[in-house]
Amino acid sequence: MGNAALTIHVPSSLVLGDPVLEGGKVVHNKPNEVRFEKSSGAATGCGGRVQIRKKSNEEDEYSELYAYVSYNCANNGEYRWNKNDLGLKFHARWVGDSELIIDVTKGP
Repeated sequence: MGNAALTIHVPSSLVLGDPVLEGGKVVHNKPNEVRFEKSSGAATGCGGRVQIRKKSNEEDEYSELYAYVSYNCANNGEYRWNKNDLGLKFHARWVGDSELIIDVTKGP
């Protein structure tokens, strides 16, 4: 059984809302980056949902990214848009043993 970690980055023109946990813990939460890690001794992975908004957005438009990394095998998890009003894109990559990094970018 491995450790699980998840990091989500967004450009400085966007801001992350408070994460909604499905598993694990948030080890840091900054306006442009959030990092989840597996809780020590727990038989679960880590991740959840985060809303992404434009800075100084007066409208109620946002995108919501769901991502979860499983703890029980290397490089296993899922990630998807639950909502994508902002037309964002993402690039996901695995680093080491079960660490997922997702870089969010603006769409065309």
